[in-house]
Amino acid sequence: MSIETADRVHVNNTVVGLFENVGPIDWDDLPAAAELTQRLIREFAADKALFRRLLFAVEHDPYLWAKCEEDVVEDKIVLWDDVEKGLRIRLRMSTDHQQQLAHNHRFSFTNLVLRGTYLHRNYVARNGFDENTLPDDVQPVMLHQDRAGECFTIHHNALHSTPFTELGTISLVLRGNPVKDRAPVMFKEARGREEALQQLEESREGQRSELSEVEPEAAEVGTMFWRVGEDRESAERRAERQMTKEKYHYWCHRLEELGII
Repeated sequence: MSIETADRVHVNNTVVGLFENVGPIDWDDLPAAAELTQRLIREFAADKALFRRLLFAVEHDPYLWAKCEEDVVEDKIVLWDDVEKGLRIRLRMSTDHQQQLAHNHRFSFTNLVLRGTYLHRNYVARNGFDENTLPDDVQPVMLHQDRAGECFTIHHNALHSTPFTELGTISLVLRGNPVKDRAPVMFKEARGREEALQQLEESREGQRSELSEVEPEAAEVGTMFWRVGEDRESAERRAERQMTKEKYHYWCHRLEELGII
């Protein structure tokens, strides 16, 4: 067994130790799920030696590496995944301005902000939230900030948006099992200008097009798309989103520099 493989086994055993007494989490009992998962993710974040070992081992684990992504406004690194328990630890790092996107999720999760700030909106949607929902049907009912050191827990049916107010905002997510194949997202702010106007004109000329399963780089207010699991994405799409080793090493250095690991 190589040193890297041995270290990976050691790390996995250590993480299992943190979660070994955790049974199935009932995310529908949100207060109880929040109390448990917020404690667990804080304990994990506080163990910087473990955090560091997991982060540096990711590039040597093909299963985890395939889940590391560079997306439109953020990068993601999956540190640990327990399929049997239905729990995954993932890092999120903002890389660009993010518009106000009203959305729910395929899974429930707890988020610990490690650096920076989220501007968090909660919404209500008249008559439900799906591909037929109009922008005026989605109204904010709460606005607050989530700052470094703060946790929040979200049920998969909650409708919210969490744009980063600072570039380089970093958070640690402990998520549960997916309970949906896909989840809708609506732009409450336009992304891009000329491209978005062109899309608007094209949509006015014909009927509303079918929702894409790819996040658009330009969009008008009211544009919607689906977020889906990797099992629904094409090989080409997965390749487009795959994190490069250069970006991964940048984040390893940056997290070390910031004292997060």
